[in-house]
Amino acid sequence: MKRKKMSKVESVLLTIAIITLGLLNGCGSSRNAEKESAYVWPEPPDTARIKYVRTLRGEDDFTSGFGAVVKTLAGEKTVVQLSRPFDICVADEGRIFVTDVSQGIFMFDLKEKQVKVLGEESPVELKNPRGIAYGHGKVFVSLASVGQIAVLDKEGRFIKLIGKPESFPNTVDVVCDTNRSRILIVDNKYHQIYVCSENGDSIMTIGQRGVGDGEFNYPQSAAVDADGSIYVVDAMNFRIEVFDSTGKFLRKFGKQGDAFGMFNRPKGIAIDSYKNIYVLDAIHQNYQIFNNNGELLLYVGKYSGGNDGFENPISIAIDRNNTIYVTDQLNGRVQIFQLLEYK
Repeated sequence: MKRKKMSKVESVLLTIAIITLGLLNGCGSSRNAEKESAYVWPEPPDTARIKYVRTLRGEDDFTSGFGAVVKTLAGEKTVVQLSRPFDICVADEGRIFVTDVSQGIFMFDLKEKQVKVLGEESPVELKNPRGIAYGHGKVFVSLASVGQIAVLDKEGRFIKLIGKPESFPNTVDVVCDTNRSRILIVDNKYHQIYVCSENGDSIMTIGQRGVGDGEFNYPQSAAVDADGSIYVVDAMNFRIEVFDSTGKFLRKFGKQGDAFGMFNRPKGIAIDSYKNIYVLDAIHQNYQIFNNNGELLLYVGKYSGGNDGFENPISIAIDRNNTIYVTDQLNGRVQIFQLLEYK
């Protein structure tokens, strides 16, 4: 049977119906979003310390429901979207940089409400990125494909490479110690932390493979506090090790286990303005918050595709306002939380 061709009036009516339906669905989605945005930890009647803020996935985060429907009707498709986010860092001016192991380096600009993939015009292929850090207007990215650190400006333009090829064969984290103008490179093949200047000059190396104090078994990530103390996730020793700014071992805490306050597959680490320590765990599917003595204060999250948890959280970063950013890899997103108070 030959299908009757739709008139212009019918086409307009159909478009209006589709948009109306999309907006009605959006209202339902808004109600669900309001419910999910109310997530806090601990739950009432206890005083809330952490609250869920928002989720970042890609271009759609900055497009209204109406705009998204219009784009769909126009035949346009969103191509800028996270797939397998790995590491995250926070820059100034509302910018967030995220590495995606399958797609490259993303920059989310929360002020300008846009997201873009960096490095399209780079003379060096920014392939297979892992760790990422920001300091003094520069972005430092570890490239697993070449074993080097790429340095970009804050707009994502390539500046140079640090190290010879395969100098850092499996760098899983890069951290900026901006107060001392240096970067920390966590390599879990050599089980060491490399400390160098922002120009790439070697300063010192921390650790070797082992189970003793100051030794590592597959270090996963690091963080630096305002005093220069260095906190390292010693993943397969199931502990956190703390060093002073010169690399001297200070203390450790943690052990393997399923109970709260223990670790099973620790990943990212970050420090808030109160010097509390946040540690992600990819088996517990949460982050645990410890005071600076290693005593558990709170845990946030569970195994979930909703905004109350994670599926394989990898990296965590905290900005100067104690806003918390987590790469939730298997959900293909960044989850954002706010610390309300935790002295």
